Amino acid sequence: MAQSDTFTRWSVIASGEGGGRIASQFFDRSENPGIDDRILVMNTNRADLRNTIDRMKGELRAGQNSEEVMESHALEFGSQQGAGNFFPNGEACAQEDLGRIVSRIKDFSSTDAFMHAVTLGGGTGNGSIPYVVDQFKNGLHDLDDDNVFENWMDSVIHTAFGVWPHYYEQPQRHFNAVCGLSRLLRTEDGEQNADMVLLASNSHLDEQESGTGREYDSINEAIITAVDLMIGAGRETRSVIDVKDYVTLPSQMDAYHFTPAVATDLNGDVYELEYMFDKATENAYIPMDVGTTAAAYAIVRAPERMIENGEITEPDVYGAFREWTGKHEINVAGQATLTPKQGRGSDVDVLLLLGGFDLNPLLEHSWDDFEMLGDSLTGHGGGSGDLSRAELDRIVDNLDSYVAKNAE
Repeated sequence: MAQSDTFTRWSVIASGEGGGRIASQFFDRSENPGIDDRILVMNTNRADLRNTIDRMKGELRAGQNSEEVMESHALEFGSQQGAGNFFPNGEACAQEDLGRIVSRIKDFSSTDAFMHAVTLGGGTGNGSIPYVVDQFKNGLHDLDDDNVFENWMDSVIHTAFGVWPHYYEQPQRHFNAVCGLSRLLRTEDGEQNADMVLLASNSHLDEQESGTGREYDSINEAIITAVDLMIGAGRETRSVIDVKDYVTLPSQMDAYHFTPAVATDLNGDVYELEYMFDKATENAYIPMDVGTTAAAYAIVRAPERMIENGEITEPDVYGAFREWTGKHEINVAGQATLTPKQGRGSDVDVLLLLGGFDLNPLLEHSWDDFEMLGDSLTGHGGGSGDLSRAELDRIVDNLDSYVAKNAE
């Protein structure tokens, strides 16, 4: 990938207040031009949209104002103000306004890959994002008479970043999270939905569980750091690794859920790569047993002068990756790559994308709440959406089959 116009072009679509918080930190990030300004935040509540745009104010380019950003980067959808923390209402709103959503996304027609951002405990984003991904991939026949959008989407890759609620949060948020994970992984008929599902846990990234709201800034910054490293690897690498590499083999293995494990600002003059990989492993974004990993990708980002001087080489990265897999006694499908960054220092960053692992350590924090609320929430939409017992059973069956296969 020698020329800038061959770089993978990403777009960010976020729905709900939590997803909007994440997306607001992507806005105009000059160090990650893979996204540029292809960012859309969606919500059923205009006040929440306004809050998201207000967070972007500090990043506005010269000559822009918040109204222009609201017009070009925000979309209010659905006829109800909010989803009432019930995901079927969020899905119903997206279904109601799918045509408007599609119309806005056509502005991103140069996109090669989407990053869909959502907090899984809520109703708006958690309801709409899995539905939108499914429709973008499979369901636009009635909305796209000229087939332009449909043909473009045939080659677009859809990744999703889902954030698990704090363990202390109310049971309905954990009910939503279990349903949201299942729906990101599988469509109603049990087929793969998102091409790649990335996961982070609020409580795992915020061990203090302060509940003040301020912890979301550091959690979202950790998410942005991981995505920057993941996207950057496809823009300028010594060996090619990109989103197609991330999704192809895991999809064939039916093991396409991942979590980042990150270590940054490690002194490359002091630490060996093997140590850096170990530090990254300690910082996985959800609770997991690394030994159950079935797919892994390692991205090492080092100052350009260290690469040019041969202080860190591709064989070094490959060797550290092989040592890491051997140490954890795992036989993984995956790749490793070395990518440069600007700067005169010696700080090295490592991202491990760990996939196909046993999801039970994450689910166990929510399953009791999910089962407790299952019967009481079926048949009572409380808005434009409803959830039947049959629909809930499909959600459970889809998740059970996926989790069981990856826990073997």
